[in-house]
Amino acid sequence: MKSLIVIALLFLPTALFCQKPDDEQSRIRKEKIEEIMRLQDLRTPFDSRLVGLLSDQDPVVRARATLAYGSLQDTAVIGLLTRNLTDPDIVTANVAAFALGQTGTMLSEAGRRELEHDLIWNRLARTEASGRLIEEIGKFGTAQGLADLMTRVGNVPPVAEPERLLMSIARFGMRGVVADDGVRFALRYVQQGTAVPWQAIYALQRIGKHPETLQAIESLRLLAKQNDPLVRLNLATLMAKLGDAGGASEVLQRLADHDTDWRVRVNALRGLGGFSWVGNESVITTFRRAFFDGNQHVSITALSVFPSIGVTRADSTPAARDAMTQLGYIAQNSTGGFPWQVQAEAAAALARIDHLLPRALAQPPSELRPLLRARLLRAAGETSSPEARNLLFAAAREEEPLIQSAAIDGLQSLCRRTTSDSALVDAVIRESLRLLETRDVAVATTSASLLGDSLFRRSESVGPLLATLENLRPPHDTEAMQEIIATLGKLRDSRALQPLLALLQSPDRSVAASSAAALREMTGVDYSGRIERKPEPLYVDLDFAYLRTLPPVVRVKLETGRGDITIDLEKNDAPFTVMAILKLAGQKGFYRGLTFHRVVPNFVVQGGDPRGDGWGGPGFAIRSEFSLRSYETGTVGIASAGKDTEGSQFFITHSPQPHLDGRYTIIGNVVAGMDVVDRLQVDDRIYDIAVVP
Repeated sequence: MKSLIVIALLFLPTALFCQKPDDEQSRIRKEKIEEIMRLQDLRTPFDSRLVGLLSDQDPVVRARATLAYGSLQDTAVIGLLTRNLTDPDIVTANVAAFALGQTGTMLSEAGRRELEHDLIWNRLARTEASGRLIEEIGKFGTAQGLADLMTRVGNVPPVAEPERLLMSIARFGMRGVVADDGVRFALRYVQQGTAVPWQAIYALQRIGKHPETLQAIESLRLLAKQNDPLVRLNLATLMAKLGDAGGASEVLQRLADHDTDWRVRVNALRGLGGFSWVGNESVITTFRRAFFDGNQHVSITALSVFPSIGVTRADSTPAARDAMTQLGYIAQNSTGGFPWQVQAEAAAALARIDHLLPRALAQPPSELRPLLRARLLRAAGETSSPEARNLLFAAAREEEPLIQSAAIDGLQSLCRRTTSDSALVDAVIRESLRLLETRDVAVATTSASLLGDSLFRRSESVGPLLATLENLRPPHDTEAMQEIIATLGKLRDSRALQPLLALLQSPDRSVAASSAAALREMTGVDYSGRIERKPEPLYVDLDFAYLRTLPPVVRVKLETGRGDITIDLEKNDAPFTVMAILKLAGQKGFYRGLTFHRVVPNFVVQGGDPRGDGWGGPGFAIRSEFSLRSYETGTVGIASAGKDTEGSQFFITHSPQPHLDGRYTIIGNVVAGMDVVDRLQVDDRIYDIAVVP
């Protein structure tokens, strides 16, 4: 449940572009706001003008300047951000809490302890933004900070905003920081016998297996009857982490069989995949039925998880025989009655179980969809088939990057299954080094990743990796550069030292940060302080004239092959990102005919890549614009390969995903057509994105 404060925050920058009468005060405000945006986009955190605006007399200006530091994450201004926690303007206080949560992650362990102590014991009682601050501390706090937070807030009922503390406990849990008091606080809501906030179960599942949670297993089992599907889907994840204690698996099976929400069934099936069910007719039947579930996400999940439950051809139970027969029927798809995405997962499942090449690969490549063939090639690597080696090497020598990348993935898996075959490993290394020369971002990234795998690390790879790196440029090649740099760090060869030192000055901060991390792995020395502090962005579009023409909320219609989706783009949360997306869609027709290249059931659907394989973009990078919004059901975010590498790819969430908060730019939310989002599958087409008049 959102507090009134949070609801007010959603309208934080509404005044930033409002066309008010042209009086002196509004003119000055507009100029200052645009200056803040310019400095934020140019990544100039140390500019005295921006620092000064944190203390501006106008609360709207102070709030916007403070918010900018949520993206800049500059530890030099932590003192000023802390001061703004007690700002008389509640919006400024709340964005100060957000900026502190974002910036605290950049501190050393000692710095985090010092900051959390000050916030918990000195600032929390003095700020109107206490709820937001409690949650934000969870992003960076230490074990001592969590203990202090529970002593200061959790053990002194009543807690004013329990969802905030529950989410803070969850954010600590995401980083492996757990306190018994935190677990007991979350369990308090489980045991009260009324409607349970989903955040309590989310916190428990993020913490995972814990003695206190195991003792409450009977109360937890009852939550399968809660009305809120967010409680039930998080319960399924939690039960999987608890193992088979207290009949957790029975709850998972019941949810997989009978829950009315497809997202719950997906999570339950994934949970069941963590157990061995050899000879268990009931659970095998649950999977067999799910193969044919009316929701395609459920059937794909069941097929992808089924190989992990231990069923083989040797299992003679009727349920196992039926399941294997039906797997073969779906994988063959001789009548064309199954979507290719379902066929692909069935074929991959059979390959993992039988260790034989998927039969569909016997067809001429021209008769298979490229994405289907790529999935089958990856599956081939998980087999023991003698034909797999030649098939994968042949595919690696084709010219299509999608197929080349899939072949390298397959060869890597094949080598992992036969680690003693040194001749095969050496041949795969040679093939990966050859493919580096293509300099395609997908192929280079995949090849570099393989060469960084411990099985394939060789000193002779250093020269080709450096040669490839020298010819790559951000933003087009950022991901390939990151992967090559990471591999060079793992190889720890002195020849890479000077090239990596030079990349500390890269205008792409993600590349510079990758170089610092690799250098630290090679030398044990922290080079992060030598990263260029004010890099010049490679792409800038400070088109304020265009921004002023846009209302605070821009409604667009996303037309797809499954139906239309209506999205409200929030200009003031991410102005330059929204502007870039609208320009691509409206002025260039960029999105027409593109596809959704990535779909993860009960996580996201992702599209907007002109290549169609997840490796493409618009030819420029946008700086990250983080805001106070959270990833809820239907939130629209921008994909990235690290901070400040956003482009044209966007994603829509199936359910709340708090772990994405403050890490990926949010541009809006779905207001109609969520049922269409839930039906989208890989390779579904985008017809257009158009502004709704």
